[in-house]
This record gives sequence, C-alpha cells and structure tokens, in this order.
Amino acid sequence: MSESSPFNPPEVTDGDIRWVSSLLNLRSDAFCGKDGKDPRKTVLKSMEPMDVAACPGSGKTTLLVAKLAILAEKWRYRTRGVCVLSHTNAAREEIETKLGGTMGGRRLLSYPHYIGTIHGFVNEFLARPWLRSHGYRVKMINTEICLNRRWNSLPVATRRALETNGHDSSILTVKSTDFGVGVVPWGGKRTPLSTNSPTYSNIQGVCCASARDGYFCHDEMFVWATELIDKAAVAAEALRGRFPLLFIDEAQDNNEEQSAILHRIFMDGGSTVRRQRFGDANQAIYNFVGDEGATTDVFPGERIQALPNSHRFGQKIAEVADPLAVVPCGLKGQGPKAALDSGAQEGFHTIFLFDDNSIVKVLGRYGELLIKTFSSAELNEGSRKGMFVAVGQVHKGKDDRHMPRHVGHYWPGYDPELVNKDPKPQTFIEYVFAGLAEAERVGQSYPAVEKIAEGILRLAGMTASGRALHDRRYRHRYVLRLLEGRTKLRQRYCEVLDRFAVRKEPPTETMWNGDRPAIVKKIAEAVVGTSLSGDEVQAFLAWPTGSKNSESTITAQKSRDNVYRHPSDSPRVHIRVGSIHSIKGQTHTATLVLETFWQDHNLRKLMQWIVGAKGEKGWRRSDGVEQRKRLKIHYVAMTRPTHLLCLAMKRSSFEEADGTLDQEKVEQLRKRRGWHVEFV
Repeated sequence: MSESSPFNPPEVTDGDIRWVSSLLNLRSDAFCGKDGKDPRKTVLKSMEPMDVAACPGSGKTTLLVAKLAILAEKWRYRTRGVCVLSHTNAAREEIETKLGGTMGGRRLLSYPHYIGTIHGFVNEFLARPWLRSHGYRVKMINTEICLNRRWNSLPVATRRALETNGHDSSILTVKSTDFGVGVVPWGGKRTPLSTNSPTYSNIQGVCCASARDGYFCHDEMFVWATELIDKAAVAAEALRGRFPLLFIDEAQDNNEEQSAILHRIFMDGGSTVRRQRFGDANQAIYNFVGDEGATTDVFPGERIQALPNSHRFGQKIAEVADPLAVVPCGLKGQGPKAALDSGAQEGFHTIFLFDDNSIVKVLGRYGELLIKTFSSAELNEGSRKGMFVAVGQVHKGKDDRHMPRHVGHYWPGYDPELVNKDPKPQTFIEYVFAGLAEAERVGQSYPAVEKIAEGILRLAGMTASGRALHDRRYRHRYVLRLLEGRTKLRQRYCEVLDRFAVRKEPPTETMWNGDRPAIVKKIAEAVVGTSLSGDEVQAFLAWPTGSKNSESTITAQKSRDNVYRHPSDSPRVHIRVGSIHSIKGQTHTATLVLETFWQDHNLRKLMQWIVGAKGEKGWRRSDGVEQRKRLKIHYVAMTRPTHLLCLAMKRSSFEEADGTLDQEKVEQLRKRRGWHVEFV
C-alpha cells in the first residue's frame, strides 16, 4: 500500500469481533451483547473521530486492546502506525499479557506503532531530539535525582535563603527555555524574587549545569517539546504522517499542559489525524488541593459514544453511585461476573454510623460484615479471590479537630507515606518498603524487584562522573545489563532481591546497620562505574530517621503494608487501607468509604446525593467547585466494588439540633436507596 496515499483505516467486521473475542478468551457476544446492540460493538467498528465516555467497569481497556488486536491483524502500512497514549502503561501491559504470544500483538509493540505514556511519547519524538540537536546529551530523566543534584549544587547561602522563604528542591524545576523556574515568591509579602538577583541567577545556573550534565525532570521535557513545535512546524506534520490513527486512554486525566501539546501535534489546523479518546469525566480526580484538568480540547467533546453499562457491579451499586456522577450518565449495573460462594449475587450494602468514641471500631465492624458475607475461600488472602479495601478522601494530617479528619483516625497503625501510587522514597530502605507494599497489593514480586532496582539506580546517579545512566522501563533488566562481567556483585544484587522481593523479609534496623549499606553501595558503584561518596550518599543509605520499621515485633513490620487484619489475634480477613486517589482504576470485592474532613465532613456534605434527594440532576454550578471535586472523588470510591459497598458516616450527620436521631433520614437511606444501617 502506498505510504504517500491518503490514509484508509482497516474495516472491522462482525467476523473480526468474533475472532478477537475468542483470542481474548471471551464469549462470542462479549462485545456485542445478546441482542447485538451493545455500544461496544459500535466503538469497535468505528474508525471515525469520537470520544468514548466509558463508565466504571465498562471494560474500557479490554475494549481498546481488542480494537488494537484487530487493527494489528489488518494493518498494511510499513511506515505508518497506530499511536496509543495514556498516563500509565496499562494498555501496553495488557497487550503484552493478552496478545504477547500473537504475531499481531508483537507487531503492535514495535515500529511503526507506538504504545506508551504521554511523557514517553513527548520524550522520544520531541524533547530528546530537540535537546540532542542543541548539544545536550540526555543521561537521565528523573525528577528526584535531578532536583537533588541541583539542590546540592547550589551555594550554601542560596539554599538557606530558599529554605527561609519556604522553598525546597521542587522550586528548581525549569519552566522556560532560558532555564528560568518561573515565579519564586519571596519575603513576608511573597512578592516575586527578582530574576536579576544573584539568588535567581544561582538557581538558573544549577538548572543549566544540570542540563549540560544530561539530567532533567520529567515535566521539563514539555518545555523543550513545545519549543520544537514553535520553531519547527514540520515536526507536527511528520508525526501526523507517521501516526494517522491516535487513541488516548484515560483522557479525562490529561492536564492542561498535556492536552495543549497533544492538540497542537495532532489536531490543530488542517489535516488532523483520526483520534479516538477513551475516558470518564466523572472519574477526573487529581490532587484535590491543586491540580485541575484541561481547558484546551476538553474531554469529552461533541462526538460522544457512551458506554453506560458496568460489568463490574450490579444494579444496586449502580443506583447508589449514579447520583454522585457530576455528569449524569445513567449508570447501569450488569455485573458482577460471578456470584458469591454462598450463591448470593451481592452482599448487604451497609452504612455504619459511629460517634467520636467508636471511630476506631469501624474497621472491626466492617471486618465482621465481611466475615458474614464471604466464604473462607473468598476471604483467604493467599487465594487472591477477594480484595477488601477501606479508603477515605483525606488520608493524612496532624490536626485532631473535626474527628475523623483523616484515615489515620480509624486506625493508628496506618502509614500515609506508603499510599502514593508512585511513592517518593528518600532512602534505599524506603524503596524496599514501597516495593513490598505494592507487591503485597498485586500479589506478585515484580513491583518489589523494580522498586529495589530503582533505588540502586537512584544511588548510582548521585555522582556527576561515571557512565551515563538512562531511564528504562524495566529497571531490573537495566541493572543486570550494567552488571554484566561483574559476577560477584551481580550475585550480591540477586541476593538482595531474593531476600527482600522474593522471600519478602521486611528489613530491620539491626539487620540493615550491619554490612548491608556497604553491599548496596558497591552494587551501585559497579552500575555507574565510579566510586560514590558524600553526605547525600550516606543519608540515602542510612536507616530512615523516625521510621516505624523497628524490629520490635513482626506485627509492627507487617503494618508497613497498610493492611488491617481482623481479628488481630487470628486474622480471617485482610483489609487494605488507603486514600481514594490511590485506588483509582482498581476493582475490589468490597469497598468501605470512610468519612474524612476537607473544609467539612465529606460524606455529610454529600448527604442529598446519598439519600437520593438530588434525583437525576447531578451537579449544578450553584453546588460549588469544592462540591464537584468531592462528588468526583467519592464517585470513584463507590464504583470500585463488585459485591459489597459500605460507607462509614458520623451519627451526628443524622441528628437533630438537640442530638436526637432523625429517624426520617435513616429511613430514607433504607427505603429510598436500599442501604442497611448499622450503629457502631
């Protein structure tokens, strides 16, 4: 097929849909429905521009993978490819898992196609080429390592001045092509620091030096990518020619910077590509104290194909969660895929009402309900048959006013530092614990292996000399390659992995303060090819100050995984505790949504939606921006479970002014929404 001719996408037939259903081990009517009218069939067949508004549990990623598998089989272009972008590598990982053994699946993962993250795409096709053309050798794109290097390169007086004015290393992120870092609030009145001052000059100087040394932050790559597009319009034209078909997954999570640059590359002006975006505007949650979504090319646009059918949960969960949708979507529950061992389709969805004296009893009562609802096999942690979770919007804080203010008020053993999907460890030991926590969550060892390898590479990057280190998707493989020919140290590296990642032995302070730091340091020195020294290296290899990981008891060590075990003396159920943000995109067997405080108690503020008083109106501008954020966050939480949804709310939210219980409100929960109500 001529590569210069107009792009004609392959046609998807009913036979193709049956074929891919078989390939993915799904029913023949999985994408069409028994009546042939499932909207997923429309999405599979269409090659026209569209925004797919996919509800929670609609099988969005599987649908996208199925479409890509069909395209791979029918693709006839040698130098033109499909581009798939997202914030994570979920689509790529699913292709590797489900299609890796097929010829088409392997083709999708290589030239001329690209499947990866938005950051990865910007780096590979725009930022890196532009930087290389200007003489900058990109050694590593790693925000943590880069900022630490810049901070330690600053004159001591400049560091002290920045700290005095409330700044840390994060202020050293480049915002413009002259290596400026944008506005730096200064002094008591927080007026901008003059860009002509010696302090600002020192800041620009270390940022420029860092670039010359080849170290960059992730978000800075958008600065260089934008400059390329500004100065060489042919770059966007070339990318449109290379990728005439574009898919964007989790489109609702694009921030303004990402949305704006993707729009300029693929959609601005004439000769746009065929683009299909997948996402759910109701699940667009960010760090609720700051980040916001896109204002350029907002998702969804005008051409919308809705997928309102959830195959995750049944209609009862759909009915109580749907009112919280900011954009009413008519959520329909067509799941779960399997009944419980008891034969029941789902459990009794429950609201626990507690007072200030019974906050710490809530997780125990939830545990008792789980034991009553699920079989021993479903509760068995080792079987991975069930996943039981308790989450809140606010998961950390030191203020004890307005109890419960955060998740830690329900369980003193909770550690908020382990909850981030991408934790920011400051020591090697914290890399180990972060890896162990993620390995525990997914039931596999590879996250611990990758996190330990990441810690080794971060340590190896604490020098300006030695071999250039590069970001790699598979860090463990990269470390092994760098240790080729160093048999003994490669063996020591594997011993570290075996102990921590395979046997999953949490490190103790006594064990670590033996010879372990020296071993890890030697491994890192072999990786980078030079010696490592200095305060930064010593601090990274030290046992974390104030760490909860003392060896006092096995229980204390296990608490680092944020799993609440009930009963404590002989656990029958394991409940993963965390923030709502940390469980976005997950599917649980049962989910407990905890009351927390952000400007007000969150679930209390959502009372009208919870009891159904808002009807199908969704959110209105008069409800306020804060309420919109609150609704989205709790909509995400309430659409995670397959079989059981629970809420924990303050009894006072249902009381009259004189402290007596408002029975009418409680009955509304029971009769109008079908909730079971239990008092703790």
